[in-house]
Formats: sequence, C-alpha cells, structure tokens
Amino acid sequence: MMADQASILEQLEAVSRAFKTQLPERGREIERQWSAVRKQPDDLDLLEGLYRLTHNLAGAGGTFGFSQITDVAREVTEPLRITLKERKVGLSDAEQASLDARVKLLTELCIHPTLDTEANIPPAKPLFPELPATLHSLTKLVYLLSECTEDVSGLVENLQNLGARVGLFESVKSLGNAILETPPAAVLVNSPADEELLTFDLPETVIRPPMIMLSESDDFDSRLSAVRAGMEGFFVKPIDASAVLNLVDSLRPREEASPFRVLIVDDDQSQAEYASIVLEQAGITTRVIHDPTEVLEQLAEFNPELLLFDVYMPQCSGIELAKIVRQMDNYVGVPIIFLSVERERIRQLEALQTGADDFLTKPIRPKELVSSVMIRAWRARTLRWLMVRDSLTGLFNHAVIMERLNNSFALAQRQNSHLSVAMIDLDHFKRINDNYGHSTGDRVLIGFSRLLRERLRESDVVGRYGGEEFLVVLPDTTLEHAELVIEAVRTAFAKTSFTANGALFSVTLSAGIAGFPRSGSASGLLDAADIALYKAKEQGRNRTITAAPQP
Repeated sequence: MMADQASILEQLEAVSRAFKTQLPERGREIERQWSAVRKQPDDLDLLEGLYRLTHNLAGAGGTFGFSQITDVAREVTEPLRITLKERKVGLSDAEQASLDARVKLLTELCIHPTLDTEANIPPAKPLFPELPATLHSLTKLVYLLSECTEDVSGLVENLQNLGARVGLFESVKSLGNAILETPPAAVLVNSPADEELLTFDLPETVIRPPMIMLSESDDFDSRLSAVRAGMEGFFVKPIDASAVLNLVDSLRPREEASPFRVLIVDDDQSQAEYASIVLEQAGITTRVIHDPTEVLEQLAEFNPELLLFDVYMPQCSGIELAKIVRQMDNYVGVPIIFLSVERERIRQLEALQTGADDFLTKPIRPKELVSSVMIRAWRARTLRWLMVRDSLTGLFNHAVIMERLNNSFALAQRQNSHLSVAMIDLDHFKRINDNYGHSTGDRVLIGFSRLLRERLRESDVVGRYGGEEFLVVLPDTTLEHAELVIEAVRTAFAKTSFTANGALFSVTLSAGIAGFPRSGSASGLLDAADIALYKAKEQGRNRTITAAPQP
C-alpha cells in the first residue's frame, strides 16, 4: 500500500536536512584524507579512501539540491579513478597540484553548503499521482456512462454475470463525482452524440481511469473520434462483455497484485534512504542494507523481485555483487539495476555485461528511478507468472493444478479438514469451434476463466485441466457447500452472452464434484469427480452431479 503523501514529503525533507547537516563533517573528513594522501602520495589505500569519500558526494550532492558539490566531486573523483584503475604508483607532483585546488573548493562547499534554488527542495505536491488504497476492488468495479440506460441493460447483466460490479451513470457530472469518491477499473462510454460530454476535470492527484468506447459504427471516423476523445478501447455493438473485461484487465493491475519488493544495497546511507523513500511513495516495498556481505541472507529472507546496487562500495563493488547473485540459480532472473555517478556509456555497458538490466546515473531522478524499477519488476513478475499459467486463460496449467491438488489434499489430511474438487466441462464446445471458429471458442474459454476467478475465493485453486475441461480445488469446503458454489457458477455462465458474426449465443457447462474425506486420496478425488462429470453429461448436460460416497 502506498504511503501517505504528507508522510513521504516529511521523510524526504528529513533525509535532505540530515544530509545537509552531515556535509561539514564530510568535508572535513575529505580534507583530512587529502592531507594524508599528500604526505604519502604512493599509498593506494589512502587514494582508495579519498576516492570513496568523493565518489559518494558526487552521487548524493545533486540528489539533495547541491549540484555544485556533485560537479566538483566528479572533478576530484575522475583522476583518482584512473589512477586506481591503472594501479600506477600514486600521484605525481603535477597531479597533486591539479587536485589540490579542487579538493579545497570541495571542502569549502561542504563546510558552507548552499542549496542551488528552492526548486531542489522536495516539492509541495506529490511526486506521483496517488493510487487508491487497495487494488482489490478495481478489477470488479466498472462505470458505464449512457444517456439511455435501457440501451445497456443487457450489457450490464452480462458484466455482472462475469463478476463485475457496474455503476451506471446518465451524466458526466455524476460520473466525475463517482470517480473522485471511488475510482473504477475503467469507464465504458455508450457512444454519446456530443463528444464534449466526455470531458471532465479531475485533480492532479487522481488518476483518470481508462475510457472505453461502445459504438454503433465500425468506420474510420468513429474510431478516430474515439482516439481523440481519449479512449483506450473501442468495441462495436453488440458488445461482448467478456472481451470488454479482458481489456479492462490489461489496462489496470489485477486485484492479486502485491507491491514489488526491492532490495537496495548502498554504503551511502543518505542515498539509500532517499531511493527507498521515493520507491515507497510509488507503492513499492523496499529493504535497505549498507553492507554487501549481508545480501545472501536478505535474498533468502526478503525474496526481492529486483535488486538496486550502488556500483562502488568499499568491501565489494556492485559489479562483483551482481556476479555473486548470478551464480545462484534461484536468482538468475531477478533484475539488477546499477546506480553510479559514471556517465560514460562504454563503462556503463561494461558493467551491464555482468548480467545487470539497467544503469542509472546519480544524482537520482525520482521518476526515472520509479519507472525503471516498475518496468523491470513487472516484466520479471510476468515471466514468472507465465511459467505456471495456461497461455490462453491465465489459469494454472495442468502440471501446476495437479501439484496444487496434491498439496491441498496433504494439508486436508494433516488438519483433518474438508476438501472438495470439481471437474467442469463446457457443453458441446466442439460445436462452438465448428460454427463460429476457434477464435470465438478461445473467447468463450477466456470468459469462463474470468467467471471462475471472480466467483471463487482467493484461497480456491483453479486450473485448465485440458481443452475445455477445468479443475477447481476448494479447500476447507464441504461437498454440500461446494455444490452450491459450482451451481452458482453454472447458472451465471448459462446467462452470459457471447457474440460471433453479429449474433449472440450462450454456452452451458456440466460439473462433477467429489470431496475428502469421502475419497481417500488425491487421485481418488479426481477419479470420483470425473465419474460424476460423466454422469452429468449422460443425464443431459447443463447440471452439477455430486460423487457418491466410496464403499
């Protein structure tokens, strides 16, 4: 959940004040280190210490509004970096003379710090629009704007059968007020005659929901008008409710989406805290460590979805740390983003060859940081999701649903609790493919999958068993209650309309249910549900049959 905006701004200001307070001491520390280097210019360890101090300042200065400190620190850091990389014997007299003036200026800037302008103070308004407190209701709440409610009554019923909650509005004013109070997943617009009806103002902190046009016409001008009106989707009547909700899903996060987890590793406390606060404001969960040797422990404990590494750290560089992570099979796919003051693209690319995914240059730009993290974390999560899902329906694939069935059965045995299983088959599905084509059949499968997800509990497990067959695992559910649940699904699905070639049609299903402890094994449960499903088909389809007790 995203942190309170006022609290975020207070935290950013606190970190900025702490950084400014620390600057004089950091400047004096650089002065002492430089004095030691001048006495022993051949001591590479002393040079390494000076490089670390100035490198950290180069990254942090601009982040907190002290860009002159960053610029001068870079001028000091670069010759030190070259010397250390080439491992040559210390600094020459000419190099010392050249660096002396820069170090003195850097020290002076730290001891008497001055912000660039007021614009560098954390802004009075949020860095990012505020999202609703939870995403749980977003995928179920859709607003429909129509000057004539009778025209959309059938669509409303279909949307509700598929598990959506629908708010119906006849005016833009009432719609705008509702969006302010409870943001929906999307707004469906029943092609108004006046495009000006589509305009309404929302505060900057409220995200405008995706808008989808429902049109009578499928011509170029109608589609162009929809685009110019800010529509993100376009459907031609008669409307397929399942297709509409599938688009809504793709436009907004699903309810089960949890905050991304990001592990930040940076030896500079102020930089790490700043990155953490910026990401937390965007709804991302973070954990900060300053010692890279703690990474392996935190990988196991925190299970991050993305790693944010500072490149230069004294004990272990970010590049070395990335190589360590990539040695571990479980974390090969976890995205890694480097943070560094390095600006030369060639050196950045060399760093990325270790298996990292992006390279951000300090000082950190908040929106760039959030965007980079969001994009890569979402892609990684999507790839993991696809590995266990059926590509068409998004439900668990056969292998995973069987594994979940076995795990659920073992748990029910240990806890001596109820467990029910339903085998579901769509009636005469081959006829749909033959009469309307496989693309229409796919839409029916997707629509039914959505209905299952919306009608069942989060604790229930649903998978595509194969073809038009589905397996539902209902933990802590008696056989009698499971029958009520599946019957409700069957009834709602039978009332749902689909479209093909301008015509409406509906589909029915048959189901067989079995339960533990009536069946004594996971395979026994599956066989009993399958036999019950066969009986449902035998008795005329479009019905639910409960398995008889095993002898």
